[in-house]
Amino acid sequence: MRTSVSGDETTRNPIVLIAHGVPAYRCGLALGLRNSAPDAFEVRESTPADAAERTGWDACLVEVPCRDLSALAALRRARPDGVLIALLDAAGPDDYRAVLRLGADGAAAQDADLDEIISVLRLALRGDVLLPRGVARALCTGPSRPPGAVQLTGVDRDLLTRLAMGNPVADIAKSTGYSERQMYRLVREIYHRLGSRNRSEAIATATRWGLITGEDADPEPTPRPPPCGSRR
Repeated sequence: MRTSVSGDETTRNPIVLIAHGVPAYRCGLALGLRNSAPDAFEVRESTPADAAERTGWDACLVEVPCRDLSALAALRRARPDGVLIALLDAAGPDDYRAVLRLGADGAAAQDADLDEIISVLRLALRGDVLLPRGVARALCTGPSRPPGAVQLTGVDRDLLTRLAMGNPVADIAKSTGYSERQMYRLVREIYHRLGSRNRSEAIATATRWGLITGEDADPEPTPRPPPCGSRR
């Protein structure tokens, strides 16, 4: 680990973890960071699945495939104080909105120029967010609106938030008084209303529409179901 000394103070370079599922991309980005900023960062590598178990990093550049926010949510839960940069497969305004709502400190397209990714990283470490002009303007207009037929209750949003944070359905059922069968039925109903096929799509869709955010988690258990086993 490189360190620098200024007067009586000793500082170290930020440790940057690159978490990407494609080894060639991961290695290429790591090499680019080392060559372009050799005295600025200490670079390490990981897969997205293993990143939540890694410790000691200051910032993480994590792959966010289209409509799959699970790795980002798991990292934010594991390291609430770490700086997270989402490397987006799709990089439209709704994609930026979704990752920022779930706790990312910055985002860049995976195919962005190395200089742009470095700029996003440097600013995020300072507490600032760099956005493309078109994305920034689109974010000012507010979130995309869900279809009028989509209505989620507070319970529904709480369940989606818990799913986004990586909680297993069985654990959610146990903590809320539902049976696993009831909970799976409830979750499938929510997916259907969102037009989603699975957990990842439902979370991404609800986040883009502003139906859930990273601050929506309710520490109190969801109300227990009626004795008859119906939802309400």
